Amino acid sequence: MSVKDHCVASPCSNQQDTDLLKKRKTGSFSRANRLLTAKQFSRVFENPYKRHHAYLLILVRKNSEPDNRQPARLGLAVAKKNIKLAVRRNRFKRIIRESFRQHKVQLAGLDIVVLARHAADGATSQQIRTVLEQQWQHLAKQFNTPS
Repeated sequence: MSVKDHCVASPCSNQQDTDLLKKRKTGSFSRANRLLTAKQFSRVFENPYKRHHAYLLILVRKNSEPDNRQPARLGLAVAKKNIKLAVRRNRFKRIIRESFRQHKVQLAGLDIVVLARHAADGATSQQIRTVLEQQWQHLAKQFNTPS
């Protein structure tokens, strides 16, 4: 339900509208949080800090923008070779995006590319979430970002 729909259904104060908008903004995965161009991906691939796991490989690089308050940005590379079925590839990407969205404040100023590995095809959602939680914590600590 959008803010507009919510206020039509029941009378809202400006404070309620503001609260709903804040929840949306902090919990979103907007274009500002994505690696979009080949140039942005290439920059991460050039000389990355790497985190290995059986399910995934995470490549990280500090954001090139001069402003230190840049948001964390995520790029995904999930090859059909590693995860055969589209349903499973999409599930893997959804889990990563959701986990990233929850930890993006801790990872501010980093450009991150996550690559799927073959073992990810047989992993459960909970196993992937657990691995990501550990990886995000390590990256936040490694790059001294606020937690």
